[in-house]
Amino acid sequence: MTLPTMTDEELQRLISVSRFKAPATAWIRGANMLEIYTGEVTANNVVICGDRIAYVGAKEPAVDPATQVIDADGLILVPGYIEPHAHSFQVYNPRTLSEYALSRGTTALLHDNLPFFLQLKQEEMEALMEALSVMPIKNFWWARLDPQVGESELADRFTEERVRRTLRNKAVLQAGELTYWKELIDGDRTMVARMREASASGKRIETHNPGASVETLNAVAAAGATGCHESINADEVMRRLRLGYYATLRHSSIRPDLRALVKGLLEAGCRYWDRLMLTTDGSPPFFLESGFTDECIRIAIEEGVEPADAYRMASLNPAVYYGMDRELGGISPGRIADIVFLEDLRNPTPVKVMANGRIAAAQGKLTEPLPKVEWSRYGVGAYEMMEPTVQAEWFEVSASSSTDSEAPKTPVIELVNAAITRSRSEALPVVGEIVHLPDSGGYMYVSLLQRQGEWITTGIIKGFGEFDALASTYSLSGDLVILGRKPARMAEAANSVLAQQGGICLIQNGERAFDLPLPLLGTMSLLDMDTLIAETGRFFNVMRDAGYAFADPIYSLLFMSATHLPKVRLTSKGVINVNDGSVLLPSRPLRETMGSRSKE
Repeated sequence: MTLPTMTDEELQRLISVSRFKAPATAWIRGANMLEIYTGEVTANNVVICGDRIAYVGAKEPAVDPATQVIDADGLILVPGYIEPHAHSFQVYNPRTLSEYALSRGTTALLHDNLPFFLQLKQEEMEALMEALSVMPIKNFWWARLDPQVGESELADRFTEERVRRTLRNKAVLQAGELTYWKELIDGDRTMVARMREASASGKRIETHNPGASVETLNAVAAAGATGCHESINADEVMRRLRLGYYATLRHSSIRPDLRALVKGLLEAGCRYWDRLMLTTDGSPPFFLESGFTDECIRIAIEEGVEPADAYRMASLNPAVYYGMDRELGGISPGRIADIVFLEDLRNPTPVKVMANGRIAAAQGKLTEPLPKVEWSRYGVGAYEMMEPTVQAEWFEVSASSSTDSEAPKTPVIELVNAAITRSRSEALPVVGEIVHLPDSGGYMYVSLLQRQGEWITTGIIKGFGEFDALASTYSLSGDLVILGRKPARMAEAANSVLAQQGGICLIQNGERAFDLPLPLLGTMSLLDMDTLIAETGRFFNVMRDAGYAFADPIYSLLFMSATHLPKVRLTSKGVINVNDGSVLLPSRPLRETMGSRSKE
């Protein structure tokens, strides 16, 4: 979206209201207000004309019968919150995430465009951005410069024309997050050209550099990066700040680092918080049960950040970073009237939320629903998928051996945490050159099945738990991730999600333990956030009962095909070592004749 501009007449009326010569549209009276620019708390009237703030001060405005008078006695006003890093396809969709975020005080979101860029035509993606712009919450976007998955089919969609056109869209505020940073600093001409285009388009550029050295951060900053959300300790935050980055502190399902980051920064004597922001980093619904940006602010305050600094990190700082502070980030004349009403500064969950000069939410509920989105109109529907004809024998894993004298050894993918894997070679049971699973130890079959049935990659995984079968279209590559101990049940689960053209299906003890349709591009539900919080929370509990020991099984599924993460991933080439590109177990074509269905 682009922020609204005023006509000459609207500007003249705003000035007249500010001078008490014309009646206000709305008047917030009796409130204390956090002066976000100075850190003071003062008693003020806030006078509104249309969607803008006309006056802040002690005087009372001119009113008429149409003026909405909002009594805020005993409440504190703070600016609307800004989430600078939302992956709005993590089971929810951009509309349902917007609903939830707005109800919790977030009045502006920056959405990741990745699945929409990869799966939609350019015109469809741009039309979707436009459709999501006519909401009280401000929906902005970031533009990916790489596909995050090392598949040529996806990389080919990043044509020079599409990248340039996306970057020059007014709703796009930044490029990134940059996962092909190594290619960039190694001199890849394509990545260098994309970075130059992003800078020429006036966009901020966010990178993805967890654990990066000072030397790497120097090179990526020299290439144009301006911010990073990947600090995992206070030293890494300071490293970025010293090099001129903005650092976004993260409280997410797989990296709930915010408490430790804040403690470390305070212990290090950090006194300057103006280049820090807060993010939930696309956490799945179950993790958001306790809140959204409001929960990040709460944690920062609980860990010792002064309330004024905590609220700046969630409002003024991102507004300044994205060059929007003339419009957003503060309660002051000329700004858009995005205001959060609080009972106490130490409780950032709002009593009311004003967006564009109108009350949009009260007591955690929207005052009216957001406009509907006709997803199919923008090409957002079911993927083109094969018919549900998956067979159990597809999941067989062939044995391999390094020399004739050695017992056959099989590469095993071991889940280290929710996002990271490693490889180890093990002598597993082999019958007729086919690997069988040990009776214990948490071993399962794992596969990536091309969604139109052209090929399959199979392997063995350890550490994901033990269950009959789990099939999911929720993956970065858009293909099916299928795990389990029982191939017949794995085929059943895969055929189930194919039949409903997207979803997650878990079979345990011969029964469906979880089944969630994901009809939008195989990753997004149409259910409201409250329902999704409950459903994904149930999935998390079922997975825990089945032996999954990490923070987020949903992200673990997403990342099985993510070649920007260490160390072993499933790809169209096979099970690969990401570090050197070597193929540990090759994929194989599926030669059966199988029908496929077009996107509805």
